[in-house]
Amino acid sequence: MFPARLLVTDVDRTLLTHGYELPASVVGSFRALRDSGVRIVLATARSPEAVRPYAERLEVSDLVICFNGGWVGDVASYAARRSTSIDRTSALKVVEFALARGLATLWYANGKAYTVGRNSVAEHEVEITGETLVVVDTTSDLPAEPGKIMCVRTDPSDPGFDALKDAFSGNLIVAGSHWRLLEVGPLDVSKKAAIEALAGELGIGSEDCVAAGDAENDLGMLRWAGTAVTVANAIDEIKAFAKFVGPSCDEGGMAAVADWLRTRRVAEANAVSQGGK
Repeated sequence: MFPARLLVTDVDRTLLTHGYELPASVVGSFRALRDSGVRIVLATARSPEAVRPYAERLEVSDLVICFNGGWVGDVASYAARRSTSIDRTSALKVVEFALARGLATLWYANGKAYTVGRNSVAEHEVEITGETLVVVDTTSDLPAEPGKIMCVRTDPSDPGFDALKDAFSGNLIVAGSHWRLLEVGPLDVSKKAAIEALAGELGIGSEDCVAAGDAENDLGMLRWAGTAVTVANAIDEIKAFAKFVGPSCDEGGMAAVADWLRTRRVAEANAVSQGGK
């Protein structure tokens, strides 16, 4: 049987267009794939609040991976199955380091995004995601321990991201999801680790798991899954080993991916059935 019991997919620039729209063609193809018996789980760097509208439209809100694996749960009720945070001392060092290099930062805790001082770059990011933004005066005013820190730049040649990777990669996960965005999380947290644990709980092996993504922070889960799929705007490293590459996310590429998976699954199921006669 073609391995397609579980599809785990990234959200931004994979399911969504570059303009953060969810194409109707993707919604329809995902519904058909789900109806064929495939479980679908979204795996994103976004917060539960930011991914909820898309998960609900796709009717998969009951089990979603957020913060690159740092939070797993039901985004409709915000009930967490698992939640991991960055220890406060390390998190504050990251924010102070980033701010000193002129980077905008977003600190995700207590269901909100926090930024230090008024910052148009940070404000623009939460406008995109529809999240609640809280502005604090100093880093000491940042609450609790964050599930994720996101650093944002406006110039692709800004060396701040490389400096952050050099300074913190030994103690934290520091990975890019776009040239503008650098995601920072606990060292033992990743999409790969989250889906490996989740698949185990669901009784699904890696050989029966399909993973879709477009960026650096998707590499681990794509290499772990038995079948990797992607869209045409993905980084070259992913396209080089993906079993199927659909059109760009702007063309609803994941609709083609879902149709390919469903067609292969149905065809091979029919072949097995006929062979047993």
